[in-house]
Amino acid sequence: MKRMLFTAAAIFAFLTTFALIALIFYQLFRPISRRSSQSDAAAIGHSAGLSSFSVSPPPPTDAFPSTLLPSVPSPSPHLSPQRNLSNLHKARDDKERALLLVRSVNLNPNSTWSAQLNKFAIGLKPLSEMLNFSHSFDPLNTTFMMAPNRLNAIEELVLKEFQPLYDQHLIGLTNQLKDPLPVRFNSAQRWPNCAQSILRVRDQGGCGSCWAVAAVSVMSDRICIASGGHLVESLSAQQLIECCDYCGGCTGAPNSFFPFLYWQQYGILSDRCFPYTIARDCGYPCPPTEFEHPRGVGNCSCGAKQCVDRQMKPIRYKAKYVYKLGSLDDEENFFPPSLLQRLKNRPSVAFPSGGKTTRALDLLKRELISHGPVMLCFSVFEGFMHFYDGVYDFDLLPGELHVYDHCAKVIGWGRQRRPNASGDGINAQQEYLLLVNSWSARWAKDGTFKMDLARLAHSHSDLFAGVPLL
Repeated sequence: MKRMLFTAAAIFAFLTTFALIALIFYQLFRPISRRSSQSDAAAIGHSAGLSSFSVSPPPPTDAFPSTLLPSVPSPSPHLSPQRNLSNLHKARDDKERALLLVRSVNLNPNSTWSAQLNKFAIGLKPLSEMLNFSHSFDPLNTTFMMAPNRLNAIEELVLKEFQPLYDQHLIGLTNQLKDPLPVRFNSAQRWPNCAQSILRVRDQGGCGSCWAVAAVSVMSDRICIASGGHLVESLSAQQLIECCDYCGGCTGAPNSFFPFLYWQQYGILSDRCFPYTIARDCGYPCPPTEFEHPRGVGNCSCGAKQCVDRQMKPIRYKAKYVYKLGSLDDEENFFPPSLLQRLKNRPSVAFPSGGKTTRALDLLKRELISHGPVMLCFSVFEGFMHFYDGVYDFDLLPGELHVYDHCAKVIGWGRQRRPNASGDGINAQQEYLLLVNSWSARWAKDGTFKMDLARLAHSHSDLFAGVPLL
């Protein structure tokens, strides 16, 4: 009897010990997806379940205003940024790749921006593949647009007609040297009567027309500013797409100076007269595959002689002169000759000393504060498509794709302290540009974004503008 009780007790003790060990083992090694679902959901910017794509990120810290510093989720102990980087190439499909990319940004404690999964940016192809794809369905007629005789005629126009005006323009900017530039500047605050135009976020829809949409946005703002806020008119991007035979089309533009040249030569109607009719129901941004057969592109018959509203009088708004301001990067496309090049050839003009980037940045700031917004064309990489808030810094992941080049409107600049920065030196500060995008207000937090200036200086970055003729 005693032996039976002893055996029963031993069995009970063994089972209890086994159950305890199993419980401990389960707690330690149960699947990460269940144990850390909340932290992982915050890291990738969506609620639990991969089918949901929208959620507000964590509230910003109190150290800086929410407009200056993105909120970065606390790093998860179960999935490090290094693991994400190593797995980016090993993603099983396009959705997992996008999730890993977004998570890598949000789990980086030193990141200056936050990402949110954008379902319209899943499955993008690299630029090299897209170029082959675009040439197969709607090629830019670069043989015609970039013909030597055409380029020579444009350069002759710039040299003969614009250069004297360029000199006056530069002198006007250099006269501001006695006034120190502010740490932060926003065109909408400087010209409140034009704030509605400056802050308007357009939607280019299913057409690679950023070059046209950003250009007319800059033109519209500058007309408002030059008129003292009395002439508030939105110019027509549709006219540029349909009627400018050398500007470009839904697959891009051969040179982003051309829409400004068209503004000066022929003038552009208002958006009310020649409205934007391209479909905008395909995402934010629409995938480049939509550009194969863009819906809503005509043949320039509308608005050529009369407005859509027959009671409106077609008025063409023109520019006095237009220009390429320069490039912030080290490698500049030398067509057309830029104001920055003109400045280098005029040593008598007083301007800040320093490298090319310093002079270009100072020129840009003085241009913004004197005449208003400027168009910036830059390279877009995979991660930017998932941008939500903060300052985008071009901190690319290994294997991150160059999707295409893009144009947006610069309206100001600012500065913030870098996360986890030590000391108060220049390396602890991050200077940025403030831009308005053309992917609708549903992209990112509100359709606008900030871009790191130091990193932009090492990337494609061309600047264009013009002075309206009133």
